[in-house]
Amino acid sequence: MGQMVCGSCHRLLSYPQGARHVQCSCCQTVNFVLEGSLYSFTPTDAQSMLFNNQSSSHQVGHVKCGSCSVLLMYPYGAPSVRCSSCRFVTEIGVHNRRPPLSVQQGPLPPPPSPVH
Repeated sequence: MGQMVCGSCHRLLSYPQGARHVQCSCCQTVNFVLEGSLYSFTPTDAQSMLFNNQSSSHQVGHVKCGSCSVLLMYPYGAPSVRCSSCRFVTEIGVHNRRPPLSVQQGPLPPPPSPVH
């Protein structure tokens, strides 16, 4: 099984591997599946990876299921995620949460000096 977030309503969708399109059961939007988007890396059990897109509403994290170790995808800010395979609820701990954008960006660079 694969997982993705609906591009319209941001619900978590499950789909069979090899699918090219997934229709959201909530808003009926047809979503295109990007090949290899979930399986191009293998995070460790305690590690979560976050894809940084342009807005936080499109950011998703990945964590392994606490029961069956299936790689799960969850919307940014979710406190937990339910596995679509075994139905186990995996808590998204503090170590799996993304720091605020201001912390990630660091301090602002000094303004450029005027050219004479």
